[in-house]
Amino acid sequence: LQALIEHHDALRMVFREENGHIVQAYQPIGESEVSFEIVDLYGSDEEMLRSQIEILANKLQSSLDLQNGPLLKAEQYRTEAGDHLLIALHHLVVDGVSWRILLEDFASGYMQAEKEESLVFPQKTNSFKDWAEELAAFSQSAHLLQQAEYWSQIAAEQVSPLPKDCETEQRIVKDTSSVLCELTEEDTKHLLTDVHQPYGTEINDILLSALGLTMKEWTKGAKIGINLEGHGREDIIPNVNISRTVGWFTAQYPVVLDISDADAPAVIKTVKENLRRIPDKGVGYGILRYFTETAETKGFTPEISFNYLGQFDSEVKTDFFEPSAFDMGRQVSGESEALYALSFSGMIRNGRFVLSCSYNEKEFERATIEERMERFKENLLMLIRHCTEKEDKEFTPSDFSAEDLEMDEMGDIFDMLEENLK
Repeated sequence: LQALIEHHDALRMVFREENGHIVQAYQPIGESEVSFEIVDLYGSDEEMLRSQIEILANKLQSSLDLQNGPLLKAEQYRTEAGDHLLIALHHLVVDGVSWRILLEDFASGYMQAEKEESLVFPQKTNSFKDWAEELAAFSQSAHLLQQAEYWSQIAAEQVSPLPKDCETEQRIVKDTSSVLCELTEEDTKHLLTDVHQPYGTEINDILLSALGLTMKEWTKGAKIGINLEGHGREDIIPNVNISRTVGWFTAQYPVVLDISDADAPAVIKTVKENLRRIPDKGVGYGILRYFTETAETKGFTPEISFNYLGQFDSEVKTDFFEPSAFDMGRQVSGESEALYALSFSGMIRNGRFVLSCSYNEKEFERATIEERMERFKENLLMLIRHCTEKEDKEFTPSDFSAEDLEMDEMGDIFDMLEENLK
């Protein structure tokens, strides 16, 4: 762990206030030592063990110090059934991609240490500092400024409001609960593979099609506003490689899905085109809104957030360790603001697609959310069946290089080609 801190610059970051602004600073390597404790929990039964680890994990998570560091702390819990290692890192210095990098390096370092070899990690890519400096120039570029009109149009959209069971003045984390839905391993395998053949889709196209259908049924409106999260590591700055750079690059941006037609093929193709038209996969929205001095990008915060995290279980499991079943502690303060009425988070866990929906108990009855999640699952399975049973392939405008080609115009082109071939 100490070697990881010394290798990845972002793990030595601290955050301080200077002249009314929060600034990031690096601590020298000698001042950035890992906080690591070994806790002996031998002799505890299963129930006591879970309770003890939950208490310890909550204490560790809440002890991260943004101003003074360290922002990485770890504890090893020793039990009769094996050891469990908790690594806590503040979200300001790591995103989902960073965790993959760190776990890969940790596994590599663990094997080297076991063989009593010197620890050697893969070569680093450009630092977070390099990227931030280049981003300042990119924020004033003509390429980015051209996107301002697109985001202004998104902000002007009239989206369908969610029907609340109750109204609340403030959403805070301690009032949230969650409902899960899960697919079988077979349906998950279809979702990851052959479901994409007929329309040339990606997993987010199918998941958001199912979510859009579910929200349309509920709100009775065709325009669905959703806040999407992306990894933010888009190839927007030449000669800057951040593929193995640890830091928080996450991009968040609004999208409006048009679910005017409930027909499965139309929904899939429309959602796919909605997503393909987002410039630079949304990374420019936050830059224009918070960084670009000459742009006036209006904020638009949808009531719904959606994030597909990918497949983590296969990446965490190695010959030496696998995900622990014990509680990792509260990762967010209970007093923090919950920005969205509904927050959807999906991932592949143990070979199954799992979707979690977090909601505020003061806004929604649990039965309301359970019903929506059941409808989401039914809609998703309907789309999976439709795609796996469909034999022919259909193209959409984004499959071609012509700009501004609309769906109906492309249909006319294919009709003419079909006539000429008869």
